[in-house]
Amino acid sequence: MNPLIKNIILLLLFVISISCDDPSPIEINNEDEEVALSVVNPESDTYVITGYDSTGINEKDLSKVSIIALSGIKNTFEKITTYRAYGEAVFFDITKPVFTNSNKLIGYKTIDVGNVKFGNRPANIVPFVLQFRENFIKKDTLLGQKHTILYTRVLQPDQLSFNYNKIVQIELISKLGISNKLSMRVPDEIIGRVEITGTSIQRNRKIVLSWKQSGIQAISSSEEFSEEIIVGGISSDKDELVPLLRAGELLSNRLEIPNSLVKEVLASGRFEYIVFTFLRKIRKSNSTSRLGDIYFASQSIHNIWVKI
Repeated sequence: MNPLIKNIILLLLFVISISCDDPSPIEINNEDEEVALSVVNPESDTYVITGYDSTGINEKDLSKVSIIALSGIKNTFEKITTYRAYGEAVFFDITKPVFTNSNKLIGYKTIDVGNVKFGNRPANIVPFVLQFRENFIKKDTLLGQKHTILYTRVLQPDQLSFNYNKIVQIELISKLGISNKLSMRVPDEIIGRVEITGTSIQRNRKIVLSWKQSGIQAISSSEEFSEEIIVGGISSDKDELVPLLRAGELLSNRLEIPNSLVKEVLASGRFEYIVFTFLRKIRKSNSTSRLGDIYFASQSIHNIWVKI
């Protein structure tokens, strides 16, 4: 198989492992403002594999009883960009927790709520298999079911599958035919750029990340807007993308990664590719009488692959 096509397919299938350990923050000065650039520790012996590059969900808060997520995703690999849209709705039963063999809580069994529509598109009901690592061994367990939609357009965006900077209607239809309509705002599209200068031999390699600023004019009091960058690495002999760095609470549209981190973390020889993930999110919670608090997360995601 052509290596380019193989890697694009792999990226669409990959899940990202997020450590359950707290990352170590490193304060760096980025054009006269402090930015917390955290080094993520992927070496914990137990953690849940989440998939932030394909869903935008990287939170570890197990208190969220119901989650509805909608993502517009771009993957740029060697100047070729693929487009996809992904929607997911999952509803948990907190009276049915799921533990690892070492008695660590990793999730809950799910509830069958009926059917879900994203806009006018019915979601598919599929098994919800949670992947995790325990004692450094990759495992999975069936939690129940989830509702998903997935649309892919290889060389150009599908305007019908994801509407940036719009309000999307979500409809929950019970088995008795009772409809509950909710809405979520989608952020405008994030467009990332990676600029690399210098060489590892001269020890002056420099990585500057920049992105198009958001054009959203107003966010309601119930919504939370944020932008985040996650940097991960992948080796040629493994099918798992490992998170390395995370930068949140970004106040500008430019971030320079210090040469020390480029050398010690990104260019350490462990990885063949580095993936820069630009995330723009809008989150909110909505209380319902039937399902309690529902957590909404909509995001624009741009993954850029760079060969090291």
